[in-house]
Amino acid sequence: MSISLSFKKTFKQNLLAIISLVIALTALSYNSWRNELSEENRNYRAAGFEILREAAHLQLVVDQATYSTNKEQVDPIQGWVRVNLILSLSKIIGEPVRGKASALKTVWQDKWPILYSSEEANKTVSQKISELNRAVENKIASLN
Repeated sequence: MSISLSFKKTFKQNLLAIISLVIALTALSYNSWRNELSEENRNYRAAGFEILREAAHLQLVVDQATYSTNKEQVDPIQGWVRVNLILSLSKIIGEPVRGKASALKTVWQDKWPILYSSEEANKTVSQKISELNRAVENKIASLN
């Protein structure tokens, strides 16, 4: 009985320290979790903004290929570089951006050779770029 009483007495004497320790551990755990989430969100935002930038450059390549009077200056390799970078960055963000990037690459594969002569090909690629942009914007807007 004396052990039980001495434990209760010791516990009561150290109750403030125990409560402080529990609060400190809880705060540390929450802070670590929040820092990880913030870093993940920063990565999503950075990748998202880069995708939006590359999509804008790709749109420029698409429009120049279709509408430019000096088509010799339009390089479809620039389009491939942008499409592949978009696809790589979309893997960081995840679905549905990854799906939209993959669909863009598929359309680009089919349409880039005829962009010089087909306004319809331009519209098809442009629509996929717009869908990708909306998916990225929605992902960025949904972050905490």
